[in-house]
Amino acid sequence: MTISRERAIDFSIVLRLGGVVKRFPAGTEIMREGEPRTHMYYLHLGKAVVIAKGREVEEVEAGGIFGEMAMIDHGPRAASVIAKTDCEAVPIDERLFLLLVHQTPFFSIDVMRTLVRRLRRMNELLAH
Repeated sequence: MTISRERAIDFSIVLRLGGVVKRFPAGTEIMREGEPRTHMYYLHLGKAVVIAKGREVEEVEAGGIFGEMAMIDHGPRAASVIAKTDCEAVPIDERLFLLLVHQTPFFSIDVMRTLVRRLRRMNELLAH
């Protein structure tokens, strides 16, 4: 399932507040399920696949975020993310996360909407 973006985070704000773009060639594991969290990601370009418990659960497109759960509860990664195409993503550590929440209130709404969509999607997958 591809998640459509109702609202994209303003990439220029992410960069202005100190975000740095990292490049991930297609096939690269961007984050691994179970590892400790250090940051979430804003996907600027490309597509990435979210894999939980060995099952593909979602495709994230440019403008999307992933790794947000661990930013909120400081728990280990709930899923792995693999670059489906060549990707450019900005790691968002806790400092940048808090700056984005403070500077752009819609960032918080976007994170919450993403969490809710993913929770609903997981409920659908479990029901089948």
